[in-house]
Amino acid sequence: MAEPTVYLKMDTKVKTEADVICISDLGKIYCQDTHISSKIKPLKVHVFQKKDKGRCVISALKVTEVIYGCCPHCTVDIVGATETIVDQVKPEHSPRWVVWLKLVLVSMLCFFGTMYTIMAYHNDINITQLFDQIYEMVMGEPGSGFTVLEAAYSVGLAVGISIFYNHIGKRRLTPDPSPVEVEMRVYGDDINTALVEMANREERTIDVS
Repeated sequence: MAEPTVYLKMDTKVKTEADVICISDLGKIYCQDTHISSKIKPLKVHVFQKKDKGRCVISALKVTEVIYGCCPHCTVDIVGATETIVDQVKPEHSPRWVVWLKLVLVSMLCFFGTMYTIMAYHNDINITQLFDQIYEMVMGEPGSGFTVLEAAYSVGLAVGISIFYNHIGKRRLTPDPSPVEVEMRVYGDDINTALVEMANREERTIDVS
């Protein structure tokens, strides 16, 4: 009789409120023998300690070891990530006014930060003088400081920002991720890679000592 194969798709990063981490918390498990899969899912792979500081990295090797300890005659096939970062989060119940205060502060930071950046850029390229020169070249007379150029540029700037960030209010212009979402995903992947490498380095240091 052929040995049953257990397919394990581990996630790159998961969050949990529990102190005990089971295999089912790390991703998805599939096996044709449902008895084996139901037997594997509740197996414990880690228990949070104070030294963990609410975060641990669980490798596929550790999970495989636990599975073989329970089902030595099965075959484990890892089809997902080889390490999973587990963050232990504690539920926080902040007052509603605190949430609104954070929202206002973040909105103000984004608004004034963007405004200052645009103003600094315009000051560097001296856009006022540039518009005056273009207006005088086309119209043959000096501009008043508020012409069709300034009005069109202001509207075009707002439209361009909306198109670039792929959002108008809560609506997406296209199903594609926005540049900010892409950069945040790249940043998150870099953070996860660094955490895994740090955890592996600590394990090697402990083994050597």
